[in-house]
Amino acid sequence: MTPRHNEIVVIGGGAVGIACALWLRRDGHQVTLIEPNALAAECSFGNASTLAEYGCTPIANASVWGRLPSLLFSQDSPFVVRWSRIPQLMPWLLRFLGQCNTHAAKTNTHRLLRLLERTYSGYEPLLEASPEAAALIRRRGCLYAYTTEQGMQAGRAEIALRESLGIEQEVLNANQVADLEPVMAGQNVGGVLFPRSCHIRNTQQFFQNLAAPLQGSIKRARVQRVVPQDHGVAVSCDDGSTLLADRVVLAAGAWSAQLAASFGERIPLGVERGFHVEFDLEEELLTRPTCPVESAFYMTPLEGGRLRAAGTVELASMRDPINLRRTNYIEERVRQILHLEQPASRRWMGFRPTLPDCVPVLGPSRQDPRVLYAFGHQHLGITLAGATGQLIADCIHGRAPQWLDEYSASRFT
Repeated sequence: MTPRHNEIVVIGGGAVGIACALWLRRDGHQVTLIEPNALAAECSFGNASTLAEYGCTPIANASVWGRLPSLLFSQDSPFVVRWSRIPQLMPWLLRFLGQCNTHAAKTNTHRLLRLLERTYSGYEPLLEASPEAAALIRRRGCLYAYTTEQGMQAGRAEIALRESLGIEQEVLNANQVADLEPVMAGQNVGGVLFPRSCHIRNTQQFFQNLAAPLQGSIKRARVQRVVPQDHGVAVSCDDGSTLLADRVVLAAGAWSAQLAASFGERIPLGVERGFHVEFDLEEELLTRPTCPVESAFYMTPLEGGRLRAAGTVELASMRDPINLRRTNYIEERVRQILHLEQPASRRWMGFRPTLPDCVPVLGPSRQDPRVLYAFGHQHLGITLAGATGQLIADCIHGRAPQWLDEYSASRFT
C-alpha cells in the first residue's frame, strides 16, 4: 500500500498537540492530527484546570536535598517514589538530582519564565476563533494559601524570587485570604494571589471546542513508529496504515520518548503519576483555584458544581495500578480544609511527561530536523500549550527566536 502523503502530521491530541495543529493550520499548512483516544482525554483532562503563568519555579531545586528522606521513605508526602521501581528510575533520578542546585534551578527558572511570558499571547488568536472555548474561562486569579507559619516562612524565598522576576502577585494576610475565599477562614496564616491567572471550567471541553476547525483532519490511531526516509517521514500506525509527511510534530506527552527512540534519539523523559479527586457539590465552596501550599494540590471549582482537587506526584511505572494512598492523601486533606462530608465522586490518575530539568523539549530533532518536538511540559501543559503551538509554527516558518535552541533535546547529551 502506498503511504498517504501529508504536509504535516501532529502526533498527539492533547492540549499541546491541538495547539500545534491549530497554529500550523493558521499558517496555511495542511495538517493531520493523530490521536488514538478522544481529544484531550489524558492529562489535558485531569489537570488542575489553571493557567499558571506564574509557575516558573522548577521542582528540581536545591531544597530537594533537605526533603530527600521524606521523598524516599514517606508515603504521606506530596511527592513520593515507589521503591520497587527505583532500579528502573535511577538513571532519570540521577539526572534530576543533578539539576537540584542553585545554578541549574536559576537557569531553568529563566527558561520557564521565557515560555510563560507567552501564555496568553499563545492562546489569543485561538480563542478569537472559538468563542465557545473562551466562554469556559473564568478570570478570578489563583490563590496560594499557607496553612502553617512554617510553610509561609518557607515560601518567602519563592515570593521574593517571583517579585524579582516581575511576576504579578499580591501577598495576603490570613484575613485577606478569608475575604477572597470565606471557606478558608481559620485554615490559613496568609497567602499569595496571582491576579493574572485564570482557570478553565471544563478543560476537555475547552480543548475540544478549540479543536473544532480540525474536524476532518483527525486520524484515530496509535502511532507505533516514526521512520525518517528520503522522501519524507513515515508514521506507522497500529491500524496498519502509514502516513508519509514532509514534517512531523511529536506532541504525544508521556509516550513521546518511545516514539523518538524508534528513530534512534534517546531523550530522558520521565513520567510523573498525577492524581485528582472530584466532589459533586450542591453549592460552590471556592470561586478560584486555591492551593493549600504545604499539601501541593489545587482545589478548583468546575462547571456543574464539581470541585476538583488535583496534584501530588508519584514516580513509578505507567504500568503500575493506581496508588489509592495518593488519592486518599488528597481526599483527607480536602475534607480537613473545607469540612466536607460528601463522598468523593471520582478518582483519576494520569501521566505527566517530565524531563529532569522540568523544562520541555521544543524544536527540531537532532536526528532529523523534519521531526519537531513539543513535549515534556510537566505541570504546565495547558498553561504553555498555546505558546508551544506558536513556537512550533515559528520553527517551521524559519522565524523561531534564537533562544529556542536552549530547549533542544541536545542539552541532555
